[in-house]
Amino acid sequence: MKTNLPLLIMNDFMLFPCCEIKKEVNDSKIKKILDISEKYYNNYVFLSFINNNIGVVAKITLRLDMPNGYTKVNFKGIIRCHIVSINQDKDIDNAYIENIQIPQINPTEHIAKSKKIKELFLEYLDNKKSLGNSIIEKINNINDLGNLTDIIGDFMPLNKEKKEGLINEVDPIKRYELLKDDIAFELSLLNYENSLDTEIEKNLEEGQKKYILKEKLKLIEEELGIKENSDTLKLQEKIDKLECPTRIKNKLYDELERYKVCNSNSPEIGIIKNYIETLLSIPWNISSRENYDIDAIKKSLDESHYGLEDVKERIIEFMATKKHTKSKHNPIICLVGPPGIGKTSISKAISAALKRKCVKISVGGINDEAEITGHRRAYVGALPGKIISGIIKAGVNNPVFIIDEIDKMTKDIKGDPASALLEVLDYEQNSGFTDHFVEEEFDLSKVMFILTANYLENIPTELKDRLEIIELSSYTSMEKVMIVKNSLLKRLRMEYHLTKQELNLSDKTILYIIEHYTRESGIRDLERLLRKICRKFICYKIANNENMDINKHIKDILGSEKYNYQENYDNEIGMMNVLSYHPLGGELIKIETGLCEGSGNIKTTGLLGDVMKESINVAMAYLKTHVKEFKLDNNIFKNNDFFIHFTNNGIKKEGPSAGVSITTAILSLLKNKKISNDIAMTGEITLTGKILKVGGLKEKIILAVERGIKKVFLPLENENDILEYHNIYENKLNIVFVDNYLDIYKDLFKNLKK
Repeated sequence: MKTNLPLLIMNDFMLFPCCEIKKEVNDSKIKKILDISEKYYNNYVFLSFINNNIGVVAKITLRLDMPNGYTKVNFKGIIRCHIVSINQDKDIDNAYIENIQIPQINPTEHIAKSKKIKELFLEYLDNKKSLGNSIIEKINNINDLGNLTDIIGDFMPLNKEKKEGLINEVDPIKRYELLKDDIAFELSLLNYENSLDTEIEKNLEEGQKKYILKEKLKLIEEELGIKENSDTLKLQEKIDKLECPTRIKNKLYDELERYKVCNSNSPEIGIIKNYIETLLSIPWNISSRENYDIDAIKKSLDESHYGLEDVKERIIEFMATKKHTKSKHNPIICLVGPPGIGKTSISKAISAALKRKCVKISVGGINDEAEITGHRRAYVGALPGKIISGIIKAGVNNPVFIIDEIDKMTKDIKGDPASALLEVLDYEQNSGFTDHFVEEEFDLSKVMFILTANYLENIPTELKDRLEIIELSSYTSMEKVMIVKNSLLKRLRMEYHLTKQELNLSDKTILYIIEHYTRESGIRDLERLLRKICRKFICYKIANNENMDINKHIKDILGSEKYNYQENYDNEIGMMNVLSYHPLGGELIKIETGLCEGSGNIKTTGLLGDVMKESINVAMAYLKTHVKEFKLDNNIFKNNDFFIHFTNNGIKKEGPSAGVSITTAILSLLKNKKISNDIAMTGEITLTGKILKVGGLKEKIILAVERGIKKVFLPLENENDILEYHNIYENKLNIVFVDNYLDIYKDLFKNLKK
């Protein structure tokens, strides 16, 4: 008989005729074969080995799709067949098969050999002892030699090659001869093992019984002339050479003994080996030599980064103090600032200056504390946490360890990663940090941790108390120009193979790019634009075989201007400028107000946050409670609805720094007095009129200078903070410090008629 059946190549299991096997599969191709078999072939498939012309017709007796994506399948072997040809149809192989002619057997020989193979197999089972009796009942009811050899062959613990040979052998007599020799060999091994058990038990004392398996393996290896495998010897050699505490070495020796006696087919052997290799890869006693040359460190930091003086000064202080005191306590520095300002790059520069290895991890979005402390070995796929993995990657126990985006960690049912970081960062605890996978203490006190964050308020409270916060503010335009000249252009010339004459941007061109094509605190967008210039220059050079004057054609290269920093249109009555701060730097927002007949309602627009809406309510409440000071008619608040709009709708406004500007805009409307567009202010107001301290001063001062503002009102509490930015606004801004809103009122509305 000849027929077609879908072909399934067996790689990891064997199936004999008259036998069954259960498998879990997740391969899409196998699932497709199962679908075709069920739909068109009455659940029949043909199982074969790679490059084999003989296989087994099997029937799918059970198929169950599991929720985890796996499919449970039961195959029942039917009969051996020969492959005539194979055809491929839509990525599925179809086997054209035919029956195999089985040689005739003498009835007497058939009975004798069936009886003999049963006796041998039963003797094997009797010596095995640990096996059940279900197989005995099964073979007692079978007298056919072919079926017997298939069932026994399937049951015997033979290797893949021997089982494949039994399946390929179609003659029951020859199959009998092969199987008889295999059973006899296995039986002799069992007998010898049993004799070893008796011998070992006689020689061992009561306290040495835990070494039974080890001694048994040793005797077998000596008898058979088998030496320890090369893998075990390599691990033994690595453990002997490892520089680590004694407790770690003892732990490794114990795990190696478990590895030696573990069955090679057991899934546990891979877990044990992975654990040993992890412990071997941890730099327990390996440290890199630190650079204590203060002048060299300062020079290295100055060469790699322009500005950022606070960070550099703090690192110099730390190294000088450590050199003087020989203290093991490392500070936990946290660099806080907007994206692109250089937090990560200055951290790497610190590592280079100290001549320490550097490793970086990101904890943004992490919600599982096991990512920090590791998974316990009992779990499938367990691994060390990010801290120990980073130490392994660094290869030393005293690297500069950068933990990025700590303000973006979250917590849920899986745990609180911020709390898990406490043990890592607290020098009172981290000398004995224990990763759940490693299960042994590791000293983190030599590590210099540098953390980065974008928002100070989003750093978990439990961590903030242990950190030395260094806030990085936005770069000024001139600082960006210096960074481009001293760093970016040099790096881009090397990367794009350009000379200084080819990629030569003047200060004026760089400033033009900054002011009209970027709006950011850092230099990321600026670097992207410079890369674009390099690519355009190279394309032009190749196409025209000549160089382009970039300074003359900068607008042609970058296209239309995206921003105009000098744009600050005239104010109308009821309008006021407010200096605001967001992650991309400063932003000039105009507050517009209006009113109409109504009942005292307030309508706000401009993508405002809850804090900003509260500022509006406080400003209105302040004006209502001080109508006499401002000579206002109280009925105007009762009989009118107020509209308050913040320009730049695409930017969400949030934060307590617009109260004074809101108050001024409403007074401008009510007093019918236009405020000049070269005046701006920032600060929050209370119900008593007190003006509160604000943040983001550097960004706001830079913004005011760039937008042509001439006069800025700032809270009196910020008077000391503004001193360090003197070089930015000197001779450009008239800064007026105010403590109460009446100071602003007297300045802006003093010329009004009573």
